[in-house]
Amino acid sequence: MAPNGTRNRKAATPVREEAAYLIQHDPDDHTQQRQQMLLKRWDELPLWQQEDNHFIETGYRPASGSLRKSFESWAYLHNESVNIYSHLIGSVLFAVLPIYIFRTEIPPRYKVATSADLGVCSIYFAGVAICFLLSATFHTIMNHSPKMDKLGMQLDFQGVILLMWGATVPLIYYGFYCDKKMQWVYWSLLSTFAIACSVVTMQPRFSDPFLRPIRAATFGSLAFSSIIPVVHGIIKYGWVLQSQRMGLKWVLVTLGLNTLGASAYAIKFPERWFRKTFDIFGASHQWLHIMVLLAGLAHVMGILTAFDFLHAHPNECRAP
Repeated sequence: MAPNGTRNRKAATPVREEAAYLIQHDPDDHTQQRQQMLLKRWDELPLWQQEDNHFIETGYRPASGSLRKSFESWAYLHNESVNIYSHLIGSVLFAVLPIYIFRTEIPPRYKVATSADLGVCSIYFAGVAICFLLSATFHTIMNHSPKMDKLGMQLDFQGVILLMWGATVPLIYYGFYCDKKMQWVYWSLLSTFAIACSVVTMQPRFSDPFLRPIRAATFGSLAFSSIIPVVHGIIKYGWVLQSQRMGLKWVLVTLGLNTLGASAYAIKFPERWFRKTFDIFGASHQWLHIMVLLAGLAHVMGILTAFDFLHAHPNECRAP
């Protein structure tokens, strides 16, 4: 094996020489075919681009060193295209979905929605839209440089934190609608752990292998602070009532979809067992993105279940 400093400097193939010539002499017409001719294999990448998933062997964009070039990759097919567009489309979807939900139902939901309803629902929709936008941005700029790759990953984590926080805010509101004190207790706890996660994620030193357990612990605490209100609500009010107040059946669907996506990503299914078959379409990270998108939609159904139950039973509050 060649030394690390030289192993990636392989002789250019005639096809790549042709592509380079065409792009150099026709800079205003970077067609998909010409760009795809320059895509790299995993073993041709610099070391900083080899830190992700070596089971995906082909379809990599070369290091761009330019934000413009990275964003131009939206125009041709590579192994990050599905990751980019799945969450780019998802971001737009969650930005416009509340308009449809609150204005097209008969009778329109916005006629009975309170400012608190609109507030907690807007937090969720905005959180998901921003999360997906940051995710699409990360997958776009990750081939720019080591510095931009790391920054993009940090922003991606910020989006995940915002999504977790935003998804729990309406659950607490509807689940403890009759207990304003507990609403604020759980919102405060949730927000504290979300801020802690955000700070830890943006600190470079927590990327050190010795400090990664601390970062993992903060994310675990945030997840735990999302689960506690659900469990407490079931214990206090019972499953039957809380399943309506919090849309718990849809929460379980959300959890199941996220678990499926995370499991596929963790074991690198299917690309671990089917080399080169799913490099462009169907890789584990793409399934993770799709499952997260579907989970986000399932959570919408849960929130609407809670919203509709509350407004159908305005006098539901009672002592446990």
